[in-house]
Amino acid sequence: MNVFIISVGNKLNQWEHDGIDYYTKQISNQLVINFIDIKGQQHPKRSLNEVLKLESEQILKKIPKDSYIVSWDIKGKNINSIELSEIFNHAMVDNLKICFVIGGSFGLSDEILRISDKILSASSFTFPHRLFRIILVEQIYRAMSIINKSPYHK
Repeated sequence: MNVFIISVGNKLNQWEHDGIDYYTKQISNQLVINFIDIKGQQHPKRSLNEVLKLESEQILKKIPKDSYIVSWDIKGKNINSIELSEIFNHAMVDNLKICFVIGGSFGLSDEILRISDKILSASSFTFPHRLFRIILVEQIYRAMSIINKSPYHK
């Protein structure tokens, strides 16, 4: 199964790579996670709407065809790890790619949210994008553990 994580923001630091690698190595035989980084478009001369439009254009170009699109947004639905594993189960049964979209510091455009199959919120807390990528990969690992009935989830 292919999973794509499209993320607006800066390139990862070494500690971020280490955190992501820790989990991706443990699930590499079950699925492939493809990371697609989009450069943030914030600039003092650009309005919020201009930034969202530019980032949205870049995101749309990178979403693979036939993907089940899951966007992360503060207004999204809170789910637990078991519900996330059900999204993976559904995608595997229907032979879909899952594409997670993480917006920049201004969030995601209405256009991206409109085309999303699911809009989720990880928490009422605000997380730095760098940390959230690690949290998402850990939750992907946890979802696969739930599906495989591995003791990790407990």
